[in-house]
Amino acid sequence: MSISESLDTTHPIDIPEQRPPSLLEALPEESHKERFRQIVQAYMTIEEDDLATAPAAKRTALVFRGKLLQSAAETYPPLSEKIEAEGCTLFLQRGPEKKDEVLIVEGQVVQRAVKTRWWFHLGLLIVTVFTTLVAGATFVGYDLDSIRAAVAEQNTVTLREMYNGGRQFAFPLLLILGVHEMGHYVAARLHKVKVTLPFFIPLPLSSLMPLSLGTMGAVIFITSPFKNRKMLFDIGLAGPLAGLLVAIPFFITGLKTQPTIGIPLEWLQQLRVDRVSVPLFLEWVARSVYTDQQVARIDSTVFFRHPQALAAWFGTLLTFLNLLPLGQFDGGHVAYALFGRRVAWPLAFSVAAICILLGLMGFWAAWLIWPLFAVLTGLRHPPPHDDITPLGLPRMILGGITVALFFSLIVITPFYSSITR
Repeated sequence: MSISESLDTTHPIDIPEQRPPSLLEALPEESHKERFRQIVQAYMTIEEDDLATAPAAKRTALVFRGKLLQSAAETYPPLSEKIEAEGCTLFLQRGPEKKDEVLIVEGQVVQRAVKTRWWFHLGLLIVTVFTTLVAGATFVGYDLDSIRAAVAEQNTVTLREMYNGGRQFAFPLLLILGVHEMGHYVAARLHKVKVTLPFFIPLPLSSLMPLSLGTMGAVIFITSPFKNRKMLFDIGLAGPLAGLLVAIPFFITGLKTQPTIGIPLEWLQQLRVDRVSVPLFLEWVARSVYTDQQVARIDSTVFFRHPQALAAWFGTLLTFLNLLPLGQFDGGHVAYALFGRRVAWPLAFSVAAICILLGLMGFWAAWLIWPLFAVLTGLRHPPPHDDITPLGLPRMILGGITVALFFSLIVITPFYSSITR
């Protein structure tokens, strides 16, 4: 997941037809306003101007409407440089009646600084390796009590067996998650967008949580603004695609390899599950190595085959969840880049409501968690500074493929019992 730390949520999107009297007090001096008009008219045929207020920070924005003399992609860089020299921030958007709008927000829209040392990221990764190794050991037949006993007794033989079992799950899963985040990182750097190193999030196991991956995934923070939708699209999509490219060979290898270690009987019995829901995408992948009869039983095979297959299944599940078109999830980035705020924002609220409904109906308790994450990072995706420049045909085609991929990854109830289903 990649989260923008921009304060772009102050972007004054909705411009009132009649500005309230209080805004008149914030009206710039006429000479100041005229200076901005002289700057903007070199790039735009100005038809009207107005004031708006950025709703979150109560900042004043001067709005010029009309028609850009050149494309937004050609207009934004030089105009933005001149507006920033005046101590303000530039936004471009398409307003009502398809008029171009130049918004000049008072003050600099700055980023929240996320400053961490390299050793902090490394420390999180090391802890996450440990917790996923423990989780991997439980997936191949060990329980928490036996793991604690082996550690307390310093039983090196048993600990080595646990490590050999756990690593076959932990390392593939961490590689899928790591490549996912590095996909975001590389795409951001190619676009010259500032970005942090990945933060891996460890999740220790406990008796209250017998089913755990040992991690809640990983996240990076975008620390400079998204200039346009192309950046938004590329950075948002690079992670899921990179992670899936790694998950596919692990899934195939796991299905082809004979299991040589135990099976996770204890926590399966605790949770009363013995099947996983395999999305259409992984069923198609399985057909490259399995017969139709084997594919029909794959919901059980993933549990009781090699741990690599289970790690790839979990990696694919996390990819699907990241692609939900919510806020600043990867899917939220892609949805905004493809459809714009008039579709992406209502879609995010609708998907959040569906997730809550699924959770309340008992399909999967975790459905209640994802809308919370989205709300914490902002359910309405902040617009890029240039919200006019289109994606272009190649990205639109790739976006359509991504939408189809998303529907092929849908899993409503990840775990279930063959007895009660």
